[in-house]
Amino acid sequence: MGRVAIAGALVVLALLVLRLADVLLLAFGSVLTAVLLHALADPLVRRASMPRPWALFAAVVGLVLATAATLWLFGREAAIQLAALSELIPRAWRALELDLSRSILGAYILDDLRRLQHADGLVMQLGPRLIRDSATAAAAALIVMFAGLYLAFHPRTYLGGLVRLTPRSWRARTETVLLACGAALNRWLVGQLISMLLVGVTTGVGLWLAGVPSPLALGVVAGLGQFVPVIGPMVSTIPGLILAASAGWDTLAWTAVVYIGAMQLEANLFTPLVLRQMVELPMAVTLFAVLAMGVLLGPLGVLFATPLAVVVYVVVRMVYVEDVLGDRSEA
Repeated sequence: MGRVAIAGALVVLALLVLRLADVLLLAFGSVLTAVLLHALADPLVRRASMPRPWALFAAVVGLVLATAATLWLFGREAAIQLAALSELIPRAWRALELDLSRSILGAYILDDLRRLQHADGLVMQLGPRLIRDSATAAAAALIVMFAGLYLAFHPRTYLGGLVRLTPRSWRARTETVLLACGAALNRWLVGQLISMLLVGVTTGVGLWLAGVPSPLALGVVAGLGQFVPVIGPMVSTIPGLILAASAGWDTLAWTAVVYIGAMQLEANLFTPLVLRQMVELPMAVTLFAVLAMGVLLGPLGVLFATPLAVVVYVVVRMVYVEDVLGDRSEA
Protein backbone atom coordinates (compact mmCIF):
# COMPACT_ATOMS: atom_id res chain seq x y z
CA MET A 1 0.00 0.00 0.00
CA GLY A 2 2.89 2.33 0.80
CA ARG A 3 4.44 1.77 -2.61
CA VAL A 4 1.14 2.58 -4.31
CA ALA A 5 0.92 5.84 -2.36
CA ILE A 6 4.50 6.76 -3.30
CA ALA A 7 3.84 5.97 -6.97
CA GLY A 8 0.66 8.05 -6.89
CA ALA A 9 2.50 10.95 -5.26
CA LEU A 10 5.21 10.80 -7.95
CA VAL A 11 2.58 10.84 -10.72
CA VAL A 12 0.84 13.85 -9.14
CA LEU A 13 4.19 15.60 -8.75
CA ALA A 14 5.06 14.95 -12.42
CA LEU A 15 1.69 16.31 -13.57
CA LEU A 16 2.16 19.37 -11.34
CA VAL A 17 5.63 20.01 -12.78
CA LEU A 18 4.28 19.80 -16.35
CA ARG A 19 1.41 22.12 -15.44
CA LEU A 20 3.79 24.68 -13.95
CA ALA A 21 6.52 24.11 -16.54
CA ASP A 22 6.61 27.71 -17.79
CA VAL A 23 6.88 29.10 -14.25
CA LEU A 24 9.63 26.64 -13.35
CA LEU A 25 11.54 27.49 -16.54
CA LEU A 26 11.32 31.21 -15.75
CA ALA A 27 12.66 30.41 -12.28
CA PHE A 28 15.52 28.55 -13.94
CA GLY A 29 16.12 31.61 -16.13
CA SER A 30 16.42 33.64 -12.92
CA VAL A 31 19.03 31.17 -11.69
CA LEU A 32 21.00 31.67 -14.93
CA THR A 33 20.82 35.44 -14.42
CA ALA A 34 22.19 35.06 -10.91
CA VAL A 35 24.93 32.73 -12.19
CA LEU A 36 25.91 35.34 -14.81
CA LEU A 37 26.18 38.09 -12.19
CA HIS A 38 28.32 35.88 -9.94
CA ALA A 39 30.54 35.00 -12.92
CA LEU A 40 31.09 38.72 -13.53
CA ALA A 41 31.70 39.36 -9.83
CA ASP A 42 34.17 36.49 -9.28
CA PRO A 43 37.24 38.26 -10.77
CA LEU A 44 36.61 41.27 -8.50
CA VAL A 45 36.36 39.00 -5.47
CA ARG A 46 39.48 36.99 -6.30
CA ARG A 47 41.80 39.67 -7.69
CA ALA A 48 40.62 42.85 -5.98
CA SER A 49 39.60 41.20 -2.67
CA MET A 50 36.28 43.04 -2.92
CA PRO A 51 33.44 41.81 -0.68
CA ARG A 52 30.98 39.78 -2.77
CA PRO A 53 27.94 42.07 -2.24
CA TRP A 54 29.96 45.05 -3.50
CA ALA A 55 31.40 42.95 -6.34
CA LEU A 56 27.86 41.95 -7.36
CA PHE A 57 26.77 45.59 -7.24
CA ALA A 58 29.75 46.54 -9.41
CA ALA A 59 28.87 43.68 -11.81
CA VAL A 60 25.28 44.92 -12.14
CA VAL A 61 26.41 48.51 -12.72
CA GLY A 62 29.07 47.38 -15.20
CA LEU A 63 26.57 45.22 -17.08
CA VAL A 64 24.07 48.09 -17.29
CA LEU A 65 26.77 50.52 -18.46
CA ALA A 66 28.14 48.03 -21.02
CA THR A 67 24.63 47.41 -22.37
CA ALA A 68 23.94 51.15 -22.55
CA ALA A 69 27.27 51.80 -24.30
CA THR A 70 26.62 48.98 -26.80
CA LEU A 71 23.16 50.33 -27.55
CA TRP A 72 24.55 53.86 -27.95
CA LEU A 73 27.33 52.72 -30.29
CA PHE A 74 25.51 50.07 -32.29
CA GLY A 75 21.88 50.15 -31.19
CA ARG A 76 20.67 52.77 -33.66
CA GLU A 77 22.40 51.09 -36.59
CA ALA A 78 21.19 47.65 -35.49
CA ALA A 79 17.63 48.95 -35.09
CA ILE A 80 17.77 50.52 -38.56
CA GLN A 81 19.11 47.30 -40.06
CA LEU A 82 16.54 45.15 -38.24
CA ALA A 83 13.75 47.41 -39.51
CA ALA A 84 15.21 47.20 -42.99
CA LEU A 85 15.45 43.44 -42.60
CA SER A 86 11.72 43.21 -41.88
CA GLU A 87 11.05 45.04 -45.16
CA LEU A 88 13.74 43.35 -47.24
CA ILE A 89 12.84 39.74 -46.41
CA PRO A 90 9.27 39.85 -47.90
CA ARG A 91 10.66 41.59 -51.01
CA ALA A 92 13.50 39.08 -51.24
CA TRP A 93 11.01 36.23 -50.84
CA ARG A 94 8.89 37.55 -53.73
CA ALA A 95 12.00 37.84 -55.90
CA LEU A 96 13.00 34.30 -54.94
CA GLU A 97 9.52 33.07 -55.85
CA LEU A 98 9.89 34.68 -59.28
CA ASP A 99 13.29 33.04 -59.84
CA LEU A 100 12.05 29.63 -58.70
CA SER A 101 8.99 29.79 -60.96
CA ARG A 102 11.24 30.00 -64.03
CA SER A 103 12.49 26.41 -63.75
CA ILE A 104 10.69 23.08 -63.46
CA LEU A 105 12.49 22.05 -60.27
CA GLY A 106 12.04 25.53 -58.78
CA ALA A 107 8.33 25.53 -59.61
CA TYR A 108 7.97 22.13 -57.94
CA ILE A 109 9.70 23.39 -54.75
CA LEU A 110 7.64 26.57 -54.81
CA ASP A 111 4.42 24.61 -55.18
CA ASP A 112 5.29 22.55 -52.09
CA LEU A 113 6.05 25.70 -50.12
CA ARG A 114 2.75 27.26 -51.15
CA ARG A 115 0.89 24.17 -50.04
CA LEU A 116 2.13 24.74 -46.51
CA GLN A 117 0.72 28.25 -46.45
CA HIS A 118 0.98 31.39 -48.47
CA ALA A 119 3.61 33.79 -47.09
CA ASP A 120 1.30 36.82 -46.95
CA GLY A 121 -1.42 34.86 -45.19
CA LEU A 122 1.08 33.48 -42.74
CA VAL A 123 2.29 36.97 -41.86
CA MET A 124 -1.27 38.24 -41.42
CA GLN A 125 -2.11 35.37 -39.10
CA LEU A 126 1.10 35.50 -37.11
CA GLY A 127 1.27 39.28 -36.78
CA PRO A 128 -1.12 39.72 -33.82
CA ARG A 129 0.27 36.60 -32.17
CA LEU A 130 3.85 37.86 -32.49
CA ILE A 131 2.87 41.19 -30.91
CA ARG A 132 1.12 39.42 -28.05
CA ASP A 133 4.00 36.98 -27.55
CA SER A 134 6.53 39.84 -27.62
CA ALA A 135 4.67 41.62 -24.81
CA THR A 136 4.55 38.39 -22.80
CA ALA A 137 8.27 37.79 -23.43
CA ALA A 138 9.12 41.33 -22.28
CA ALA A 139 7.16 40.84 -19.04
CA ALA A 140 8.80 37.45 -18.48
CA ALA A 141 12.25 38.96 -19.09
CA LEU A 142 11.60 41.62 -16.43
CA ILE A 143 10.48 38.97 -13.94
CA VAL A 144 13.57 36.85 -14.68
CA MET A 145 15.87 39.86 -14.34
CA PHE A 146 14.55 41.04 -10.97
CA ALA A 147 14.24 37.52 -9.57
CA GLY A 148 17.82 36.88 -10.72
CA LEU A 149 18.96 39.95 -8.80
CA TYR A 150 17.32 38.64 -5.62
CA LEU A 151 18.91 35.23 -6.11
CA ALA A 152 22.33 36.75 -6.81
CA PHE A 153 22.40 38.93 -3.69
CA HIS A 154 20.87 36.33 -1.34
CA PRO A 155 22.01 32.93 -2.63
CA ARG A 156 22.35 31.33 0.80
CA THR A 157 18.71 32.08 1.67
CA TYR A 158 17.36 30.22 -1.36
CA LEU A 159 20.03 27.51 -1.34
CA GLY A 160 19.37 26.85 2.34
CA GLY A 161 15.64 26.64 1.65
CA LEU A 162 16.17 23.97 -1.00
CA VAL A 163 18.54 22.02 1.25
CA ARG A 164 16.02 22.06 4.12
CA LEU A 165 13.48 20.28 1.91
CA THR A 166 15.64 17.13 2.07
CA PRO A 167 16.14 14.74 5.03
CA ARG A 168 18.85 15.75 7.51
CA SER A 169 21.16 12.91 6.50
CA TRP A 170 21.08 14.12 2.86
CA ARG A 171 21.55 17.83 3.43
CA ALA A 172 25.35 18.03 3.27
CA ARG A 173 25.47 16.03 0.02
CA THR A 174 22.51 17.98 -1.42
CA GLU A 175 24.33 21.26 -0.82
CA THR A 176 27.47 19.86 -2.46
CA VAL A 177 25.49 18.76 -5.53
CA LEU A 178 23.69 22.11 -5.81
CA LEU A 179 26.99 24.01 -5.57
CA ALA A 180 28.47 21.73 -8.25
CA CYS A 181 25.47 22.46 -10.49
CA GLY A 182 26.03 26.19 -9.97
CA ALA A 183 29.72 25.90 -10.84
CA ALA A 184 28.92 23.88 -13.99
CA LEU A 185 26.32 26.45 -15.07
CA ASN A 186 28.86 29.21 -14.45
CA ARG A 187 31.43 27.55 -16.72
CA TRP A 188 28.85 26.74 -19.40
CA LEU A 189 27.39 30.25 -19.44
CA VAL A 190 30.78 31.97 -19.76
CA GLY A 191 31.79 29.64 -22.58
CA GLN A 192 28.44 30.05 -24.33
CA LEU A 193 28.61 33.86 -24.24
CA ILE A 194 32.13 33.79 -25.71
CA SER A 195 30.98 31.42 -28.46
CA MET A 196 27.94 33.61 -29.27
CA LEU A 197 30.12 36.71 -29.51
CA LEU A 198 32.70 35.05 -31.75
CA VAL A 199 30.08 33.54 -34.10
CA GLY A 200 28.13 36.81 -34.28
CA VAL A 201 31.22 38.85 -35.15
CA THR A 202 32.50 36.27 -37.66
CA THR A 203 29.14 36.01 -39.43
CA GLY A 204 28.53 39.78 -39.48
CA VAL A 205 31.96 40.56 -40.93
CA GLY A 206 31.68 37.74 -43.47
CA LEU A 207 28.24 38.86 -44.67
CA TRP A 208 29.48 42.46 -44.91
CA LEU A 209 32.35 41.31 -47.13
CA ALA A 210 29.91 39.24 -49.20
CA GLY A 211 27.76 42.33 -49.82
CA VAL A 212 24.61 41.06 -48.06
CA PRO A 213 22.24 43.81 -46.83
CA SER A 214 21.98 44.43 -43.05
CA PRO A 215 25.08 42.40 -42.05
CA LEU A 216 25.09 43.76 -38.48
CA ALA A 217 21.51 42.65 -37.85
CA LEU A 218 22.17 39.25 -39.39
CA GLY A 219 25.31 38.89 -37.26
CA VAL A 220 23.24 39.62 -34.13
CA VAL A 221 20.69 37.00 -35.21
CA ALA A 222 23.47 34.45 -35.83
CA GLY A 223 25.05 35.13 -32.44
CA LEU A 224 21.75 34.80 -30.59
CA GLY A 225 21.00 31.60 -32.51
CA GLN A 226 24.07 29.99 -30.91
CA PHE A 227 22.27 29.88 -27.55
CA VAL A 228 20.15 26.96 -28.82
CA PRO A 229 22.53 24.29 -30.20
CA VAL A 230 21.88 22.66 -33.58
CA ILE A 231 18.45 24.23 -34.16
CA GLY A 232 19.37 27.86 -33.44
CA PRO A 233 22.30 28.13 -35.90
CA MET A 234 20.25 26.49 -38.66
CA VAL A 235 17.24 28.77 -38.19
CA SER A 236 19.42 31.90 -37.97
CA THR A 237 20.77 31.28 -41.49
CA ILE A 238 17.34 31.54 -43.16
CA PRO A 239 17.00 35.38 -43.26
CA GLY A 240 20.53 35.81 -44.63
CA LEU A 241 20.06 33.18 -47.33
CA ILE A 242 16.74 34.71 -48.44
CA LEU A 243 18.31 38.17 -48.71
CA ALA A 244 21.35 36.81 -50.51
CA ALA A 245 19.17 34.92 -53.00
CA SER A 246 17.46 38.17 -53.98
CA ALA A 247 20.86 39.77 -54.67
CA GLY A 248 21.98 37.08 -57.09
CA TRP A 249 23.37 33.56 -57.14
CA ASP A 250 26.96 34.73 -56.62
CA THR A 251 25.97 36.52 -53.42
CA LEU A 252 23.97 33.48 -52.33
CA ALA A 253 26.99 31.23 -52.86
CA TRP A 254 29.28 33.52 -50.85
CA THR A 255 26.65 33.83 -48.11
CA ALA A 256 26.40 30.05 -47.88
CA VAL A 257 30.20 29.89 -47.62
CA VAL A 258 30.11 32.46 -44.78
CA TYR A 259 27.47 30.54 -42.81
CA ILE A 260 29.11 27.16 -43.38
CA GLY A 261 32.51 28.65 -42.47
CA ALA A 262 31.12 30.17 -39.26
CA MET A 263 29.51 26.84 -38.35
CA GLN A 264 32.75 24.97 -38.99
CA LEU A 265 34.75 27.48 -36.94
CA GLU A 266 32.25 27.13 -34.12
CA ALA A 267 32.25 23.33 -34.24
CA ASN A 268 35.98 22.77 -34.76
CA LEU A 269 37.60 25.80 -33.12
CA PHE A 270 35.31 27.75 -30.79
CA THR A 271 33.65 24.75 -29.15
CA PRO A 272 36.83 22.68 -28.56
CA LEU A 273 38.84 25.66 -27.29
CA VAL A 274 36.09 27.39 -25.31
CA LEU A 275 33.07 25.29 -24.39
CA ARG A 276 34.80 21.93 -23.89
CA GLN A 277 37.22 23.59 -21.52
CA MET A 278 34.31 25.08 -19.60
CA VAL A 279 31.91 22.15 -19.16
CA GLU A 280 31.96 18.44 -20.01
CA LEU A 281 28.69 17.79 -21.86
CA PRO A 282 28.66 15.33 -24.80
CA MET A 283 27.16 16.75 -28.01
CA ALA A 284 24.73 13.81 -28.36
CA VAL A 285 23.35 14.59 -24.91
CA THR A 286 22.89 18.22 -25.95
CA LEU A 287 21.06 17.28 -29.17
CA PHE A 288 18.63 14.89 -27.48
CA ALA A 289 18.10 17.38 -24.65
CA VAL A 290 16.98 20.02 -27.17
CA LEU A 291 14.60 17.54 -28.84
CA ALA A 292 13.18 16.22 -25.56
CA MET A 293 12.70 19.65 -23.98
CA GLY A 294 11.04 20.92 -27.15
CA VAL A 295 8.53 18.05 -27.13
CA LEU A 296 7.83 18.21 -23.39
CA LEU A 297 8.03 21.92 -22.60
CA GLY A 298 7.70 23.81 -25.89
CA PRO A 299 9.74 26.88 -26.96
CA LEU A 300 10.94 27.76 -23.45
CA GLY A 301 12.13 24.19 -23.05
CA VAL A 302 14.19 24.49 -26.25
CA LEU A 303 15.65 27.81 -25.04
CA PHE A 304 16.83 26.37 -21.72
CA ALA A 305 17.51 22.82 -22.93
CA THR A 306 21.30 22.97 -22.79
CA PRO A 307 21.70 24.52 -19.30
CA LEU A 308 19.06 22.09 -18.02
CA ALA A 309 21.05 19.25 -19.56
CA VAL A 310 24.16 20.55 -17.78
CA VAL A 311 22.33 20.41 -14.44
CA VAL A 312 20.87 16.94 -15.11
CA TYR A 313 24.30 15.68 -16.21
CA VAL A 314 25.92 16.85 -12.97
CA VAL A 315 23.09 15.46 -10.81
CA VAL A 316 23.14 12.05 -12.52
CA ARG A 317 26.93 11.82 -12.28
CA MET A 318 27.11 12.80 -8.61
CA VAL A 319 23.92 11.27 -7.23
CA TYR A 320 23.45 8.13 -9.33
CA VAL A 321 26.92 7.22 -10.61
CA GLU A 322 28.93 8.24 -7.54
CA ASP A 323 26.46 7.77 -4.66
CA VAL A 324 24.20 4.94 -5.85
CA LEU A 325 26.65 2.94 -7.98
CA GLY A 326 29.70 3.90 -5.93
CA ASP A 327 31.79 4.73 -9.02
CA ARG A 328 33.88 7.79 -8.16
CA SER A 329 36.47 7.38 -10.93
CA GLU A 330 35.41 10.74 -12.48
CA ALA A 331 35.34 12.62 -9.19
